[in-house]
Amino acid sequence: MTLLGAVVSLFLVISNDPWWSIRGANGNNLLTMQVSPFYFHASATGLSTSAPFVEFLGPFTRILLILAFVALGMSSLTPSSWWRELVVYFSLSALIEVYFSFLLIYHAAETTLLGTYGIVPSYSGTSQIPALVVGLDLKTYTQPLVTASFTFPFYFGFVGLGLVGLSLVFESLRGRKARLGQKGVGAIFTQDESSQ
Repeated sequence: MTLLGAVVSLFLVISNDPWWSIRGANGNNLLTMQVSPFYFHASATGLSTSAPFVEFLGPFTRILLILAFVALGMSSLTPSSWWRELVVYFSLSALIEVYFSFLLIYHAAETTLLGTYGIVPSYSGTSQIPALVVGLDLKTYTQPLVTASFTFPFYFGFVGLGLVGLSLVFESLRGRKARLGQKGVGAIFTQDESSQ
């Protein structure tokens, strides 16, 4: 399972697709915003095109995810090593940090929309902006419709989190089953005869 988690983290590292996007419902002439844990891009009249902390946070998140991929790959190749559990916990933390980074950048996108148009559109689906919006083609749109959606990498990251988390659960259950025969103080001071 850790090897599959490594494959998912590799996919997330090399994927440059946005995790969430919003655009005009009738075309891209109104506005386009793309949010990923690695970048924030906005194409709209009157909007800032990026957030100041994204220039640091995006590359940091990508490097952390590359380290998680390497760590998960190494731990799946050497399953009986003493550092395996530590590396898997690090990789799980890195995958969680990817979503934390996404949420910070997504919040910056929402704040930009709120400051400009006075509304935060729905997370997914079509909603209306109750304002006059100057589009990218410099035409004025009255109460335009925008469509927001999460994309495949957003959902696929949850698969990676689940695989790494399940590998930890299964490893814990396997270790618990091995220690089930020993109980109490006698388990601490005695040796198992089968190990001699």
